[in-house]
Amino acid sequence: MAYIITAVGAGGKTTYLKKRAYAYLREGKRVALTTTTHIWPPDPGLDYYGIRENSGKLSAPDPGTFERICREYDVVLVEGDGSHCMPAKIPSEQEPVIPDGTDEIAVIMGAHAIGRRLDAVCQRYEGSSRERVTPQLLREIASRYYVLPLQKRYPDARVFYELSHIPQSAGRIVGVLMASGFGRRYGGNKLLDQYHGKALYLHALDHIIQALGKENVVVVTQYEEISEMTCRLGTGLVWNDQANEGIAASIRLGTQKALSMGADAVIFFAADMPSLPAEEIRMYARQFLGSGKKYGCMEFGKEHTPTNPGAFLLDTGAEKLLQLTGDRGAMRIMKQEPWSIYYYQIPPEYVADIDVKR
Repeated sequence: MAYIITAVGAGGKTTYLKKRAYAYLREGKRVALTTTTHIWPPDPGLDYYGIRENSGKLSAPDPGTFERICREYDVVLVEGDGSHCMPAKIPSEQEPVIPDGTDEIAVIMGAHAIGRRLDAVCQRYEGSSRERVTPQLLREIASRYYVLPLQKRYPDARVFYELSHIPQSAGRIVGVLMASGFGRRYGGNKLLDQYHGKALYLHALDHIIQALGKENVVVVTQYEEISEMTCRLGTGLVWNDQANEGIAASIRLGTQKALSMGADAVIFFAADMPSLPAEEIRMYARQFLGSGKKYGCMEFGKEHTPTNPGAFLLDTGAEKLLQLTGDRGAMRIMKQEPWSIYYYQIPPEYVADIDVKR
C-alpha cells in the first residue's frame, strides 16, 4: 500500500505537495495526488485523481478510487484542507478531513501572512484583534488548532508544522494610477476635491510612490491639474484623450506605458481609494511577483469580495489588456482563469472608495 501524506492548514499546501511529488518522482517512485476537499486544475506533469466539478475544480474521489490508487502508487499526496487562498486558518470542528492510514500530516501556514493584520489573513478568526502576524503567532495557531489535536487523533502518524514561503522575485512592477474618471456618482470631479487636507487622488498617489518608488509609477489622466502635479512629483505621465470611452482606455494606455518602461508586471490603482497603506501595496506587489501567478487582486471580508488594485504579468496578460474596450475593468480577464489569480487579503476599510461627498 502507498505511503500517504496529507497537507492541512492554509496558504502553501498545493506548492508543498507538488514539491514533495517531484522529489519522489526523482527517486523513481510512482506518485498520485488527490484531495478530500476541492482543488483547482492540477499540474499537467502530475497524476491527479478527483471528480471534476462544474466550477472546474476537482473534489474528492470516491472511496473505491482512493483505495485503488493507494494500491497502484508508491506515494499518495492528499490536500486535506481548504482556506480560500488565505495564508492562515483556524479549522472548523469538521476540519481537516484526513484519510485513514495517513502516515504524515503536514500542517502548513503561509509566511506571506507575516506583517499583515490577523483579522484580515486568518480564515475563521472571529476576534477583533488587529495585531500584526508574527512567525511565533503562526506557529501558535498551527500548534493549538492543528498539531496538538491531530497528534491525539492520529497517534500513529507523524504530525509536523511547516512554514511556507513565497519565493522572492527580481521582476520590475509598475503601478498605474487611473485618474481620468468623471465622478458621475459623486456629482463632479472628486479627484480634485479636498480630502483630509489635500486633493483626493494625492493620497493614493503618495502611497503608491512610497511603496514602489516614483520611477515605477505612472499616472493616466485627462486633467491638467493632475498632469502638472505628476510632473512636479517626477512620476510617469500618460495623457488620456480617450476618457469618454471608460476605464478600458486608461488600462490600455497604462499597459502601453508599462511595456515601454520594461516592466514585468503592472498594478492598476483607482485614484479614489485613499486609505490603502504604502506597506500593504509593497507587500502585495512583492508577493504577487513571487507567486508566479498570471493575475493578482485584493479581496476583503468573509465573502472574499475581490477589489482593486488588480495586477497582471505582462508576458501573459499584456495582449488581453490591450484588447479591452468600454467601461468595464480588467477583472473580466481574471475570471476566465480563477486558478491563475493570487489573492491578497485586506481589511475592508483599506480599500473603501469615495463615491459620495463628505
